[in-house]
Parts: sequence; structure tokens; C-alpha cells
Amino acid sequence: MSRLDSIRFISLPKSMEEKITGFHIDSSIPIPVQLPDGQKSLDADKVTLESIVAGMLVVIAYRPEDVNASYYRDFVLAAQPNAIEELNTAAIAKEKQKDYPFAEQLFLTVYHMLPQSASCINLATLYSSWAVYEKDQKDEKAEDFYLTKCMNTLEDGLERFGENEDLLAELGSLHTYLGNLEEAQGYLERYMKVAEEGERKQKLKKMLKDVTLRLDSDQEIKQAYDYMMLDEEDKAIEVIDRFIAGNPGIWHGHFIKGWALRRLKRYGEAEEELLKCISCGESNADIYNELSICALERGDRELAKSYLDSAVDLDEDNLTLASNLAFLHLMDDEFDEAKEWIEKCRILAPEDRQVQSMMEEYTARTGEQFGPVIRQEYVHDPEKKEHGHHDEETCGCGHDHHHHHDDVDDADDDGYVEELAAMAEEETI
Repeated sequence: MSRLDSIRFISLPKSMEEKITGFHIDSSIPIPVQLPDGQKSLDADKVTLESIVAGMLVVIAYRPEDVNASYYRDFVLAAQPNAIEELNTAAIAKEKQKDYPFAEQLFLTVYHMLPQSASCINLATLYSSWAVYEKDQKDEKAEDFYLTKCMNTLEDGLERFGENEDLLAELGSLHTYLGNLEEAQGYLERYMKVAEEGERKQKLKKMLKDVTLRLDSDQEIKQAYDYMMLDEEDKAIEVIDRFIAGNPGIWHGHFIKGWALRRLKRYGEAEEELLKCISCGESNADIYNELSICALERGDRELAKSYLDSAVDLDEDNLTLASNLAFLHLMDDEFDEAKEWIEKCRILAPEDRQVQSMMEEYTARTGEQFGPVIRQEYVHDPEKKEHGHHDEETCGCGHDHHHHHDDVDDADDDGYVEELAAMAEEETI
């Protein structure tokens, strides 16, 4: 329900045109009155100056484009000269109490009655606090909604007040927090051109330097990834080495280098580089899948299975990983384990060609036929896990991974099952 729904309009009699000293009341202008709580109709005998002022404040807050908004503003200030200060104080108190809807009305009123950068920032700060509250409530949609309102409010202020250093600082900081690095860089550079020297400028100068470094780093990661997509591993390594030199604690660089080295068949070096990802605090299925390929190519099949086991723990519904693990156990005549993982694969993709091929191979080796798909989740004993999960936010490198591009994780598996099949075929010759 809109707060405007509680407003009714009345006409004042000409006899009231001189009721407020210093302000001419125009009886031709309709006057908004706020209904008491719970009432749907207006009792003319119970209209008070307070209910009129309250009604005007609601209109000013939520319909600032109203043709009579400036008249209502002047009326309120004539009736209550300290209204803006009182509204601002009340708004801050309501925000602290987490009464965000009422605080929003009050801050909107102040902003529309006295448009200036300070009232704009107060309103934006309310939306930022509201977004944090919704984040704590696990409501991502509401969090995004109020973050967007925060940004829109600041952008509106910038349109109104021009290159205002306070608004530019807020926008630069907000975009940095959200990971919108190019936008953050733009606003911070604009801020530097107009800001007065002081502690805040020094702080934001450091922020701009960090944002620029991260943008440059992201470009290097993108470039290295593009080289990998073009099968130019040597060029990818050249680019990513520059990234690693400046960012040794960020796992993404070590992953791309390890991936490139593995594709160049430099398996020992690749494994060392991939293990550095884990040292940085990252633990994901792609890393362990790459490690398993390296271990397998070096002839350490048990370690390859161990790495794959960790990969599946981190991505339980990944058919490729489960198939790889099933195939390795099958080739090593570990039939109980092979059947367990084949059954898992059947649950994930019963019609998959590779799954069907493994079933046929299993039957050929053991003479055992497969029955209907067993709808059961196969869960590893957690005591057997060699590698624990790591939370990105607790990474020891001190870098915020959420601001990097996820596409660097999408390493190809290079047809791992096909490679294993070829190796198995060679073994049987």
C-alpha cells in the first residue's frame, strides 16, 4: 500500500488565508490531509494543522513533481520553521531503529524540501543500510533493489549538483564495493579533479590506485585466457607471468599458468603451479581435475584418483569428473569402486554415450549386468577427504576473489575420458 493512499485533499475556506503569519494561504490550491491510522474517510471536523502538514510532507516525499509541491514546502516551513532539521533528526533515529520505510519517507522529504548533496547522501546511505539489512536476512532480490536505489539516488544528485566531490566520492566507493571497477575508476578520477586536499582525498587516491591495479590485472587474466582459447599456451604463460609477478597471492594466475603448462605436457611444473592455487586458499573442482591429469600423465594413478576424489567432493553433480573417476577405477580393476561411480553417472545422465560405454566395459570385465538405475546418492566418507573446503573470503592472500572473472575457471577437460580410454587401449596391446 502506498503512503499516498492515506492522503485526502480538501479546500480551505477564504477565511483561513491569513492564518499563518508571513505566508499567504491560497484557498484555490487543494490541501492534502493525512488520515489517522485505521481510517479510510476524512472527518472534516477533525482536520488539524498537524494533519495538513503531515499530508503535505507525504506528497513532497513521494510526489515531488506535484504542481503544488513548492507551495506545500513553503506552507510547511511557515508552519514549522525548524521542520527540515527536525525531519532529518527523526530520520536518522528511525534508521538506527531499522524502521526503514518511515526513515525513507523522512529522508525523501528532506531531500525534496532542501535539495543538496548532503540530503542526497543521507538518503543514499539509508538505502545502503537497508541493503545490508536485507543481505543479513538472506533476501538477495531486496538487497539488489536497495543497492540500485542507493546508486540511482547518488546519480540523480550528480545530475542536479554537477561535479560535486562528495557525490563523486560516494559513487566511486560504492562501485568499488560492488566490483564495478571501470565505473569506480571513472568516478574516482573525476573526484580527484575537483576534490580539496585532505585525509579523504588521500584515502580515495589509494583506492583509485588499487582499482587501477585490479583493472590492469583483470586485463592480463583476460588476455592470457584468450591465448589459451587460441591454443597459444606460450603467449598465455608470458602474459600470466607478468600478472603473477605483481599478484603472487592470487590463485587465478597460478591456475592459468598450470593449465597452460599441462597443455604443453610439462606435467611436473604444471602440478607445482596448480598446488600454489591451494596455498593461496582456493579449492575448486577445476584445480583438482587439472592436478589429476598431471598425476596420471606422470604415472601416479593413485594420486590422480585422490585428486579426482577431491574434485568430485567439490562438485558432486559434475558428470565429467564422476566419469573420469569411474573410468580410472575400472581400468585398475577396482570393480566395486568403478560400479559405485558408474551408478552415480547413470543417475546424472543415464543416456550419456560415455556412461553406456563404461557400463559395457564393466560387464565385459566382470560378467555382471546393470539393473535399473538406483536412485541413491553416493556420498564419500568425509574422513577420507585429503583436502578441505576453503572459503574465498578467508583466503590468506587478502584478495577479494568475487571481483574477478569466473570464466578463467572454465578450463577444458581436453576429453579426459577419451585420453584415459586411449591409454587403456595402449596398455592392452
